[in-house]
Amino acid sequence: MSPKKPLNQLLPVRFRNGEQIRQFSKPCVRCGHMLNARDMQGAARLIDDHLAIAASARCPQCGERFGVACIVDNQKRVRRVLVPALLFGWYLRSLPPLEGEAARMPAAADETRYDEAPAPLPETTAQQVVRADEAVGRYQNQPIPAWVLVDGRKFVFERVAPGAQPGNGEFVLDGCLIYRGSN
Repeated sequence: MSPKKPLNQLLPVRFRNGEQIRQFSKPCVRCGHMLNARDMQGAARLIDDHLAIAASARCPQCGERFGVACIVDNQKRVRRVLVPALLFGWYLRSLPPLEGEAARMPAAADETRYDEAPAPLPETTAQQVVRADEAVGRYQNQPIPAWVLVDGRKFVFERVAPGAQPGNGEFVLDGCLIYRGSN
């Protein structure tokens, strides 16, 4: 079981759609003072496309202690969990670490910052990449081509995933746009 950690050490968390949660705050249940992630200790875990948070908070203003248990979806909507924060936190900490999660978790004295943009991944070495003129949307003020041709093979846009590794049959464009090979 993983130990409780200050929430500011567990953030930021990036969803598959590219959205990122950098900070978390909650008003004190007694005095209304706004608590930040550094005032809460517990667990934050990405499960599918939801960030599950279970923590115990202590208000620096009035000293009140209370539990926080919620789910944040990939559109940053927060929903309360009806399970007590203590049990929800135990559940989250008892889950096995995700692939690569143990390496990402900083130690208490580690000053590594994860809120900086990840370095772009090297693209697959290709002879020729042709981008479609039609765009399916925009990411960081740049158009997202609907498809790309890589050495004559067509790949269709699937998702935005900064820092993701390409899977089987996928191509990464500009270090964050994932395309899947079409038949």
